[in-house]
Order: sequence, then structure tokens, then C-alpha cells
Amino acid sequence: MDHGDHSGHGGHSMPGMEHGTPACSMNMLWNNQIADTCVVYESWHISGPMTMAISCIAVIAISFGYSILLNTIKSMDRKIALSLYQTSAPNRRESVHPSGIRRESSIPPVAGGYNAIEGGALAKVGMTRLSLSTRLTRAFLYSLSVAISFWLMLVAMTYNTYLFASIIIGAFLGHVMYEGDMDVG
Repeated sequence: MDHGDHSGHGGHSMPGMEHGTPACSMNMLWNNQIADTCVVYESWHISGPMTMAISCIAVIAISFGYSILLNTIKSMDRKIALSLYQTSAPNRRESVHPSGIRRESSIPPVAGGYNAIEGGALAKVGMTRLSLSTRLTRAFLYSLSVAISFWLMLVAMTYNTYLFASIIIGAFLGHVMYEGDMDVG
């Protein structure tokens, strides 16, 4: 019984599958594919080793840039906290924690059930409402960090070894460069 030639799909075509037009390959398994890999956008089409190398360098740079952004946010928050702490100095009073430790605070002691909160940074200065411009800046940077992290997740979901490794390399380099300090106190 002859069913005809089904290899060419008999005169119909799928979008992006026209003859001569490269198509994005979607892999749901771990792969080392280079040709016809697309990075998040159909327009970011990897066609060979050179475009894969350029794409990997770009992903490393974006992942490293994400580390820079996280460091910028952390640094900005430290500066804001220091500024708030310094401007609240005249209004602070000394309080004694139930453990006997003396602390300066600009807020009254909290009820006994909240000793864990009072023992932290909250007891040092208290909660302070930030200015609108500061809140907007922090919100913008936070939103940008979420967008970049989601974008990097989409790159990882190509399941491509080279692109995934590029994210890891950028994160590693960023961590080495910007996470050299640790707050121990």
C-alpha cells in the first residue's frame, strides 16, 4: 500500500520553515547544539560556532552585569541606611535589651514577644519612611534586577550547555569581583 511521500509535508509549510530560511530549534533536553539555536528572541539566532562564541560572551557580560547591579543595590542601600542612621542620631535614646545589652534606639522598646526583632537592626535605628525619590530609585533597580534574572532564566531554559555555562561563568566572575566583603556583625 503506497501512502505517498510524507517527508515534504505535501505542499504546506510551517512558519519559519520555508526553504532556505533558518529556523529556531527548541530543545527540551540538555544539548550542545550550536546551529539554529535562538537565544530568547527569534532575531538572536545562532548559526554557527562564531555566533555561538559571540553569544556566549554576551551572556557572560549580561550575567556579570547582573552581579554589578546587585552590588549597586546593596551599596546604595548601605549608603541610605548610613545616612538615615546619621541623621537620626540626635533623636536616639539609649535602651536596655532584656539580655542586658545597652543600645541606642529612636523607637520605643517593643513588647516582650518581639525580642527577636528588637535584637536586630530595627532596634538600632527603627523603621523610617524613605523619600519618594529614594523609593522610586530602589523600585526601579529592583524591577531591573527581576527582569534581568528572569531573562537569564529564559537563556538557561534553552538547555544549551554553552549558554548555561556562560551564565555560570558571568555569575562566578561577578561574585569574585563584587562579593569580597562579608558583614559579620
